[in-house]
Amino acid sequence: MTIPTESSTGFISSAKVGAILVFQGFFSIYLISFLITGSNYNSTYNYFNFLADAFLHGKLYLEQPLHTLDLIQYKELWYVPFPPLPALLMLPFVALLGPQQINAAIFSLTLGSINVTLVYLMLEALVIRGWSNLRPRDNLMLTGLFGVGSVHWYLAVVGDVWFISQICTLTFVLLATLLCLKSASPWIVGACLAIAVLARPNIALTLPLLIGIEVLHLQQKSGDGKIIRKQLFKWSFAVIIPMLLAVACLLLYNFLRFENPTDFGYLQQNISKKLYDNLHTYGQFNLNFIPANFEALFLLLPQLNLSIPNIVPDTHGMSIFLTMPILFYIFKLRHFSPLKIGALVSLGALLVPLLTYYNTGWTQFGYRFTLDFIVPLLVLLAVALGKRLPRRGIALIIWGVLVNGWGTFWFLTNYFV
Repeated sequence: MTIPTESSTGFISSAKVGAILVFQGFFSIYLISFLITGSNYNSTYNYFNFLADAFLHGKLYLEQPLHTLDLIQYKELWYVPFPPLPALLMLPFVALLGPQQINAAIFSLTLGSINVTLVYLMLEALVIRGWSNLRPRDNLMLTGLFGVGSVHWYLAVVGDVWFISQICTLTFVLLATLLCLKSASPWIVGACLAIAVLARPNIALTLPLLIGIEVLHLQQKSGDGKIIRKQLFKWSFAVIIPMLLAVACLLLYNFLRFENPTDFGYLQQNISKKLYDNLHTYGQFNLNFIPANFEALFLLLPQLNLSIPNIVPDTHGMSIFLTMPILFYIFKLRHFSPLKIGALVSLGALLVPLLTYYNTGWTQFGYRFTLDFIVPLLVLLAVALGKRLPRRGIALIIWGVLVNGWGTFWFLTNYFV
């Protein structure tokens, strides 16, 4: 079997031009969204810019934080419980400008624009490999679906500690997936996923998708479809080692903060009383939380607010099939290849900690934890759609954009008040 290459298809130049235009277009959309709703707003719940400043001064805690919501007080010092990747990415900017001059929303929406660009390149790479048959215009529409037809839109333009962590995580998951599709060194692929783990450790469960991609590579190279087990083992070893190093770094980080390598401090967080009761009754993960999380992900609908009166989003979450209805096309998947199996395994594995988590994402539009598993979702959608987006699919994308536009401007307008 002949494996398509960028040079043989002639996509390399068009993909680069397309990537530049996608970045410019979505950076403009995100910036305008931010300016319309909060032009002078700089999040006081970011924390990561101040944590970066603390790192630069040899400290792991915040001195005199403006707010303490979701922070941890340990031995009379305030700590950020969330893994430190966003702070690490901000280090050079904080060193140059100072923590007060870092607008976390601008930082976040820039990364968000990069995310949309990486989605476009990932979809194009699937076509180059011959694993997706979509036309360039269809890939652009799916890119638009991700950029303004999913929860990524509003999450990218806020900049608060909870949201920016998800945006940073997604950047490196997309990088790992794109590089894997391009047959990059497994050490580099593993390093990208390892960096994502430094923001959200559960994202390591994306690994089955990457394994599925590599299995398909090996099948194509072997000609007769047989998997060379020794090569797959060597590849997996090279990917996993950087991830283990990332885990070791997190354990050390926890030990230096709380004298316990496995303690992220979540049980001592300064959180809402409603969340506190659940957390301390059942723990951070428990089967008792499945019904509420399942409802937030699949079942919740907008609510009628009689005091306005108006229809408003349910701030506990909303059905993913309302906010991204084109995902129904995933159920058309047939003839399961290693790529599809890997994506499905990643999707299922990533849902386990999310569905058993002690909260649904708190105040939000849609289900914000969708970003944790949106990469395997997009891969499955691209291969399930066949040769082109049907008209019904285009209509569903438009619906998703309208719903997310409504939800984004509702959330930003109310959230910044």
